[in-house]
Amino acid sequence: MVARSIQETLRAVVGVPEDVHTVLEIMNSLSSNDEAAVRTELMEQVPQIAVLCHEYPEHLGGVVANNLVPMVVKYLTDPNNQVRKTSQAALLVLLEQELVSRSDVHDQVCPVILDLTCPDAMDDFKTEAVAVSRGRVSVALLLLKRIYIFG
Repeated sequence: MVARSIQETLRAVVGVPEDVHTVLEIMNSLSSNDEAAVRTELMEQVPQIAVLCHEYPEHLGGVVANNLVPMVVKYLTDPNNQVRKTSQAALLVLLEQELVSRSDVHDQVCPVILDLTCPDAMDDFKTEAVAVSRGRVSVALLLLKRIYIFG
C-alpha cells in the first residue's frame, strides 16, 4: 500500500528538494523490503514515477537514471518470479516510452541483459531476457550478438 503512494507523494513535494530526497529514501527502503508483494507493488509504480520525472526534469532529472533503472535491473534477477515479471514489465514500459536515455540503456540495462543470457544463466532468465530485449533496438542487437557468439 505504501508503494502506491510514492508517485502521488513525489508529485505533491516535487518543488521541495528535501522532501523529494525523503520520498526517494523511502522508495529505496521499500526496494530492499523482504516481502515480495512490496517489491512487486513498487515495480508497478515505476513507469508512473518515470513519467513524473520527465514532467519535472528540473526537480527530478536524475531519478530515472540514479534510482529507478538500477532498482528495475536489480529485480530482473530477483528470486521471486512475480517480482521479476513485474520488473520486466516496468522495464519494457520505460524502454517503449523512451523514458530511459540511450546511455542508461547501454550502461545499466544491456550489461544485465547480457549476463542473463550467458551460457551458464538459468533458462528462465534467458527466456525473460529475450522478452525484455524487444523493448529497445540496442538491447536486441547486443542480445543477438551474444546468441551469435555463443550459439
